[in-house]
Amino acid sequence: MAHRPHIVIFATGGTIQCAKDAMTGKVSPAMTGAQMLRAVEGLNDTFEIEIQEPFTMPGSDLSLQEAITLTREIRVMQQRPDVDGIVVLQGTDTMDEVPYFVHTAVKCDKPVVFTGSMKSARDRYSDALGNVYGAAMVAAHPASLGRGVLIYFNETIFAASEICKMHSSRIDAFHSFYGPLGGTIEDSVRYYRDSHQGKVFPLEHVDLDVPIFPCYTGVDADLLELYLRKDLKGLIIEGYGTGNIPRYLTPQIEKALERGIPVVLATRCIDGESFACYDHPGGGAELERLGVILSGSLTAFKSRIKVLIMLSCGCTTEEIRQEFNENNTL
Repeated sequence: MAHRPHIVIFATGGTIQCAKDAMTGKVSPAMTGAQMLRAVEGLNDTFEIEIQEPFTMPGSDLSLQEAITLTREIRVMQQRPDVDGIVVLQGTDTMDEVPYFVHTAVKCDKPVVFTGSMKSARDRYSDALGNVYGAAMVAAHPASLGRGVLIYFNETIFAASEICKMHSSRIDAFHSFYGPLGGTIEDSVRYYRDSHQGKVFPLEHVDLDVPIFPCYTGVDADLLELYLRKDLKGLIIEGYGTGNIPRYLTPQIEKALERGIPVVLATRCIDGESFACYDHPGGGAELERLGVILSGSLTAFKSRIKVLIMLSCGCTTEEIRQEFNENNTL
């Protein structure tokens, strides 16, 4: 009998465990992870499946505590010699955050693949069953080793460090402006470019306050002042363009830096990077001279995850700056 790869599937809820009501058209939680997996044709014929259900909730309810729980349980599975790969089923609302958390906190010696679905069971466009089977294929494939956490949707493989949710409801919602890493064609897995995990910070807990402050036309500096009244350990600014903010926010930024708070500046643009381009008050070049860390290609959300994890591991502001400067996409 041919070897069936042993794949551990963590089912945590989300649309993939929901169903659409034929009368109302509304979507609600409808099944356990085990019930959903039984509907995936050929899954148990091809793979030896082990189901784990550590919690069940929508992606919008996931917090850092659930991210820590997954991190710990995935670490355990990484150590088991009988496990060939790991799949995590999750709600898509936080698919660009929780997988990146695990990517940054767990050394992935075995493939880890996150997936979910944009459409629920009984939806005419449902992508749920195909995404589960495809994610298991990717997790079982030797070419998936050494790449860190991967994300699989719509027959396409992405890096957790690069992915963005670009559409609120379509099955092709997820994209990377660097392009996909690969994909599946029928029963084969193919990679088109290299990727690697980068440095890992193996934290055990996280309970720090690192908020994101967004810039927009006419933003009130007093709002940023309110942020600074809290016991912040870090601060992410989501600025304009290549990394610019209204000049009148600079005094609050300087106040945070004087308190030793690492301040990271990301762009609110969907594509591109924050970098030291404009040398005027509020421009990225001036802010970098003041001590602000530029996030490069990491979004504000992913920058927050990285800063949270590094601070929780005891890293200093200069170590955070060095990490962003050396490898801002991982």
